[in-house]
Amino acid sequence: MDFFKRYSSIGSQQQQSASEAIQTLADRVETSTLLEDKRAAVRGLKGFSREYKEEVGDAALPALLGCLKQDSEDQHLLKAILETLTNLCASEPGKEDSHNVGESTAASGKFSQAILDDPDDVISTFLELLGDADFYVRYYTVQLLGALHMHSGEELQRRVLVSPMGVGRLVDLLSDQRDIIRNEGIQLLIAMTESNADIQKIVAFENAFDYLLNTVNEEGGARGNIVVQDCLQLLHNLLNYNVSNQNFFREASGIQKLPDLLITDPSQTSAARNNPALANMDEEELEWTAQHSRNMLVVLDIIRMLIQPGNSNTESNQLAMQQCGIIPPLLQLALAYEAPSSVRSQALYAIGDVVRANQINQNLFQRILITASAGDEDNGEKSIPEPAIIIVIRLSVGKRPADVPANEYYIVRAAAAYLVQAYVGNNPDAQLALAATLTPPGGSTEVGAPEQHQSAGSLVVSVLLDWRTTGQEDVWRVWYASLLFSTIVRDHLECKEQALRVSLGDVSQGEDPQALLNELMSQARQAAQEGADVRVCISLLSLVCVWLTGFPQGVSVFLDESSNLTFLVEQVSGSSGINALVQGVAAFALGLVYQFDTDAETPVTRDQIYPILAKRVGADQLLVRVQRLRDSKEFQYAVGLAAGTHSNAYGGMAAEMFFDNVFADLFKAQYEAFRQAVRLRPHETMVGPSYISHLQQQAGGAMAGYASSVAGTGSTPGTPLMGGAATVSRAASPAVTPAALLSSDESLEPMVPKRECDALSAQLADQATLIARLQQELAQATGQSGDASAQLADEQRRRVEAETSRDALSAEIAQLRAQLDQHSNGSEATGSDEARVQELEQQLQALRVESERQQDTWKGEREEMQKKVTNAEKQAVKAAAAVRSTGKKKEQLQASALEALEKSVQEKDERIAALEVECRALEEKTKGAEQVEELKEKVAALEKEQEDLLVYLADQDMQAKEFRAKLRSYGEDIPLSDEEGDGDEDDDEDEE
Repeated sequence: MDFFKRYSSIGSQQQQSASEAIQTLADRVETSTLLEDKRAAVRGLKGFSREYKEEVGDAALPALLGCLKQDSEDQHLLKAILETLTNLCASEPGKEDSHNVGESTAASGKFSQAILDDPDDVISTFLELLGDADFYVRYYTVQLLGALHMHSGEELQRRVLVSPMGVGRLVDLLSDQRDIIRNEGIQLLIAMTESNADIQKIVAFENAFDYLLNTVNEEGGARGNIVVQDCLQLLHNLLNYNVSNQNFFREASGIQKLPDLLITDPSQTSAARNNPALANMDEEELEWTAQHSRNMLVVLDIIRMLIQPGNSNTESNQLAMQQCGIIPPLLQLALAYEAPSSVRSQALYAIGDVVRANQINQNLFQRILITASAGDEDNGEKSIPEPAIIIVIRLSVGKRPADVPANEYYIVRAAAAYLVQAYVGNNPDAQLALAATLTPPGGSTEVGAPEQHQSAGSLVVSVLLDWRTTGQEDVWRVWYASLLFSTIVRDHLECKEQALRVSLGDVSQGEDPQALLNELMSQARQAAQEGADVRVCISLLSLVCVWLTGFPQGVSVFLDESSNLTFLVEQVSGSSGINALVQGVAAFALGLVYQFDTDAETPVTRDQIYPILAKRVGADQLLVRVQRLRDSKEFQYAVGLAAGTHSNAYGGMAAEMFFDNVFADLFKAQYEAFRQAVRLRPHETMVGPSYISHLQQQAGGAMAGYASSVAGTGSTPGTPLMGGAATVSRAASPAVTPAALLSSDESLEPMVPKRECDALSAQLADQATLIARLQQELAQATGQSGDASAQLADEQRRRVEAETSRDALSAEIAQLRAQLDQHSNGSEATGSDEARVQELEQQLQALRVESERQQDTWKGEREEMQKKVTNAEKQAVKAAAAVRSTGKKKEQLQASALEALEKSVQEKDERIAALEVECRALEEKTKGAEQVEELKEKVAALEKEQEDLLVYLADQDMQAKEFRAKLRSYGEDIPLSDEEGDGDEDDDEDEE
């Protein structure tokens, strides 16, 4: 029956609406018995589904799902049903209803949820259809699952996970030879693995890594089309935040396949051996395209993801990458000037992550040599190899290629600086090697000379000194040169000393040598006076701050040039016309100079700087300048960045970037100590917990208690401390005894106001009274010690008596044991023995109770005496600390008294311990009473057994007599037993 012939009038009848036609077709799908009729009805619904999505879904969705389950064998019917369902669930509106996108999307979401809520679990049917060999069935099934995931992704993922072969069927799509189905499967897996770790693991263990990498190679590697990007994106999803998949990827030799993806020339890859087209590509085909860049960025992102700092498997992945030789192709990619800047920067970041905190990889990178042209090729000069680190530093601070915009090349400079920081991080030898190259530009390497003729350090120095030229061309050259210099000398005293020995000026030509440190300050002063870019002055001052921190020798050289201190004071005290950020950095540098001006040969002492700091500038104003710097959005922006990451790899330079991460880390670490240091007087210095501990060890006894009280309160009278740090006179070096330090009232007197001095005097009077009372308590304690000795003597006498009683008791126990043995043999016992045993048990119990009572009494007395001694010791320590000005004699007397008392307590403890040992020995000996009790129990048991035996024998005799009597009655001649014979004789005698 031809459905369209029978129902051809549907479109022509004016009175029949589209809704009625849809309902009629839905009924036909549900009630028809012939596949041809169902097939025609479904095709009609498919045509309506594009224009009347909601009407078709409301009327025919249940019928379509039922038909799908019942008639899944007909390929044509399945194709039409799946295509109709895809139209219902797809969010893209049709041409006629494109103006009503919101309603179409809502309808698609409603029908998607209805399919997922199907009680017969139609999702399992869809997953089974993925294994169908028919192209259209498999294709539309994948599209339908993608549409369902777009609206209800989590629910669909849950249904797929509970299906036994759900994820496996999805992974099988990756190996489909039909590219369209394979690509749709990749898109579906990308969506499903984006945030579901369980699906990520199952997909990975279904051999997805091999499928994806093989597809990438087949499609031309990183130079392939968008399919390569999709494969790499799926690979990224499988590895992202999934440690187990990363480990499996490494163990499956996936990392070994990454270097081929980084090679820009396809003829050098392993795939070129099997594909002649790749080996014979011309130069035009080797040009970088947008798709090639996107593919390469995903590959680099995968590499960086595998070696993120802090991950547990980072070190193993770094080792695997080093073994497969991934650094050379990364470096080649980073130095490819024809590559986009975004790709080059990500390659540099990747190298930095490979070598970060890994000594083996850092050493390998250090040995890499790169052949670069030493001059113009027309001059016939040969190429000379240079270390890779020099090339990278040149990328960071060198000249920008003329054809690359500054905004684009900035990200390459940032990435190169990141690589340098990763190379020297936790690598002091590399820091020292770079510090040795910080030579002054002169001769053939004078400022402005070709960059290829300079070492790494010389290039950095020349850029800093020639800021007028380099800054006008690109201010970021100066900024990154300052960052690299700070990285070299950061937290490394030898590097700071090495840099301090660098001087400028030719003595042979009559020029005065100028230290590089002072020359940099001179350049900062000139940049501020000439109104140069504020980043130049900030970067130079930030470098000086990093250099001077914890380096008194450098501060001395800094103060040799008087203009340096004058410049900082002018910047801090200026009220107008000075940038607030420059003021903040200058204030921080001035505070560091005052804090670390501790060198014995300093030309300007702290006594000379303090009036400038306290009066001309003012400590409060200095702290306000620094606080404003700390709260500025520019500084907060630098704090929020990761180490060395000063740009977005896909964006341009940051307008708010003024401070590098080295200065930001230094500022955060030194801020609290800086705030305290600028308020100290010239002869005060910061004292940390280690120095206080040193004082405690030297003081001992009562003085240790005083030192701990100082550390606990954080201050001495009249000397307020901030942040819990203590301040002491600089003259109080570790060689000075604590007693001399505590008795130095002259040094404390100028710092104590009069009212505090009066209060202190009253407090000392109270403490004198306390000492008198303490002496009385010591005397009482001594008397109590004598009483305790007498008590111990009495206890010793009672112990002797107890031992005598114990010996007598032992003899009686031995005698009783012998009697018990005799009683056991003879099965007889006397009542007197049992009474004696009970009497001995009572004596033993009384002796045990008396011993325990005496032990408790001794223990209580000991604890009470110990408490009194402890209280007396504490009071003595407090009194000694409070009245340190009364002299050392009372302290010595108290110390000797305490020592004698402690000695007495120790002797008493020894005596008590000896008595406890003896008591334990006595208890062990009295265990014989327990043995006596056991013997008595054995005797009772034997007596009971004997009685039972006698009763049993009596019963046996009675039975024997009865048996004899019965036998005699039967005529048997049974002789009389002994007992019967005796009984008969007795009867005869009675008759006579």
